[in-house]
Amino acid sequence: MNNIETLKFLEPDEIPHLVEKYGTPLFVYDLPTIKKHYDYFCQIPNPYGLTVRYSVKANPTRAILAQFNKLGASFDVSSVWEARRCINAGIDANKILITAQEISEGWETLCKAGMEFDAGSLQQLKTYGEKFPNTQVSIRINPGFGSGLVKKLTSGGNHSSFGLWFEQFDEAITLAKHYSLTIKRVHLHIGSGHDSAVLEKTVNRALELCAKVPSVTHLNLGGGYKITALNSDPHYDHHAMGSRVSASLEQFQRETGRKLHLEVEPGTFSMALSGSLITRVIDVVNTGDNGYRFIKIDGGLTEIMRPSYYGALHPLVVVKHDGTLETNDIDEQMVCGHCCIAGDSLTPVAGNTEDFTPVLLARAEINDYLVVERTGGYAASMSVKNFNSYPEAAEVCRVSKGAYHIIRERQTLEQMTQNERDLPLI
Repeated sequence: MNNIETLKFLEPDEIPHLVEKYGTPLFVYDLPTIKKHYDYFCQIPNPYGLTVRYSVKANPTRAILAQFNKLGASFDVSSVWEARRCINAGIDANKILITAQEISEGWETLCKAGMEFDAGSLQQLKTYGEKFPNTQVSIRINPGFGSGLVKKLTSGGNHSSFGLWFEQFDEAITLAKHYSLTIKRVHLHIGSGHDSAVLEKTVNRALELCAKVPSVTHLNLGGGYKITALNSDPHYDHHAMGSRVSASLEQFQRETGRKLHLEVEPGTFSMALSGSLITRVIDVVNTGDNGYRFIKIDGGLTEIMRPSYYGALHPLVVVKHDGTLETNDIDEQMVCGHCCIAGDSLTPVAGNTEDFTPVLLARAEINDYLVVERTGGYAASMSVKNFNSYPEAAEVCRVSKGAYHIIRERQTLEQMTQNERDLPLI
């Protein structure tokens, strides 16, 4: 009757046991859910072959990377550091494609080991060509437009620095010829939480560019695929999108005789709903008759910054201290984190980082639990780590109910400060 959110994969009576063993705040990742979502994308229609690349920036914890490697994924990395984390997790360099804003020291060694290079500008293409002439290269394109959940998440168009501006593609072809580079892949990523109709429009532009370069064999559509997280969210049929893209690839084949291999990078889709953040209610306050009831939790920006940074909404579920759900005592309540800064709120107005609004929740009391869902991706990896000197949260993998494995220990103060050095006092 009340449109309150529900737990995604955890059962209420698991929460107290997990908290007793591992403490809070605590990330819990569910391996069956990871596999289900990864398999969904592996089954996307494709006429000439498909590669599913896991976007490492979604969640780079070693055990998660190893799990995707076991499932057969390839990998998309956004920095040399992410690439090294993949290598440390036992992943072969030839399964890695780097698409980075900064090409950091050591990239050459990784490319020599087999990592593929995706140039996002003329300068990056020149840098690669000087080091690795007579090899293959990929080019990331800014198609001139984009789409995302909010403008901050839109990575195409003239306000975005990501990718080679599409009108410079002929220059890139000339530069590639100068260094005897073979352009293997055209790559685009228009934004996170994009509209599939806009993505399909970019496919048409990408195919126009591919037609200019007979050596292109792979078309990478990037990531950012929408997920159904909230009760109010619609269902998104990415297989239907894949069918429409396949039709475009088949038309391209009829016109050119070339069969393009499709690549996708579902980081959010693979991980977001595969993780939950368990927090404890540490305080409850109110701001008068014309104000609000606030639930304060022992997590926040230090674990998840999406609500404060994007105005992103996450499903929030109150679990009573005894591991049960309250279904009758429902109230509109605000949720705020433990950081000493006013913006640490988990109940923003959708898409608005300046305003907040209460949401319907079971009435929470001190020592109850609040579970933040949709936190498997872009949560632990994209948090305001160590703000107020709070330690990094622990992370657990759930194989099934009652079967858990710690994959990241809770950070200690010594680990937090281990690189600090004293300054002689004058």
